[in-house]
Amino acid sequence: MTDGLDDQLRDWTDLKDQEDWSGLLIGNGFSQNLWQRFGYGSLFETAAQGDGAQLNAADISLFERLETRNFEVVLSALATSKTVSAALDLPLDSFSEREASIRGALIRAVHSVHVPWQSVPDAHLDAIATELSAFASIYCTNYDLTLYWALMRNLNGFRDYFWSEKFDVTNTEIWGKKTKVHFLHGGLHLYRRPNGQTLKRPAAAGQNLLDLFGTAYQDAMPLFISEGTAQEKLASIYRSDYLSFVFARLAQDIEPLVVFGHSLGDSDKHLIDAIGNHKGRAVAVSLRANGNIRQKKAALIEALPEATLHFYDAASHPLGAAALTIEEPAQ
Repeated sequence: MTDGLDDQLRDWTDLKDQEDWSGLLIGNGFSQNLWQRFGYGSLFETAAQGDGAQLNAADISLFERLETRNFEVVLSALATSKTVSAALDLPLDSFSEREASIRGALIRAVHSVHVPWQSVPDAHLDAIATELSAFASIYCTNYDLTLYWALMRNLNGFRDYFWSEKFDVTNTEIWGKKTKVHFLHGGLHLYRRPNGQTLKRPAAAGQNLLDLFGTAYQDAMPLFISEGTAQEKLASIYRSDYLSFVFARLAQDIEPLVVFGHSLGDSDKHLIDAIGNHKGRAVAVSLRANGNIRQKKAALIEALPEATLHFYDAASHPLGAAALTIEEPAQ
């Protein structure tokens, strides 16, 4: 039975053993608990203001013409335009200029909000990896690297369907008791080639992927969906072989699901449709104790009418522990 429509939130420890929680859907609240700068409202807005490389009027006009705020859409459109122009022996300068400008603004924006790899204690990553390993399937919509770094602390415990640099949709069988990881909206470690093929970028010894982000990688573009409407996000998903595959896995999953740090708002309707299409499925959703709890519950009950919903305090979950928060160094 769905929890009551009131102002009360359950403690995760009370819910933990109520179901055989198989899946975990992670949103930006997870990353924000680690590093407060992840609480920005929009990567597009961050890239359009501030010091250094930023979106200029011509860049913003291109976003507006394509009716999006998602960098992946614009950079992919520019890459396609360059390919077509080259084939027709037309000038590439204007496309290359816009691509360089927009990519530079994206790089600046990401580095301005992302926690440095050196700032994340190993103990934090170990604690996160331990919690994640309790689930059969992890679904993540965050583009940042914090979850990926945690997975790297237990290479034998997790599988992300990449057996080499290239994702192969014909080779996705996972054997043994491994936690399956699905980056639903891509990530800073993933890249998309013009033909839709997805690559996972490696980092050599002494390197980290955050520092590598912004440097050229073959003919591929960064693959992550930072924002946009549900329809825009779904269109981006279907342009990638990997994103299409992992989204289908989410839609096919009928087991009890824990949602942590995810608003499941209007821009997440594609996720709501995927997880709410199984009558009676148990879904436990984290909420913050501040704010209008009753209103948030009502919205989720309306959005997921077929699910059996439970609501718990995000701070009571191990992934929401205050001890995981990393303090910014003094300037």
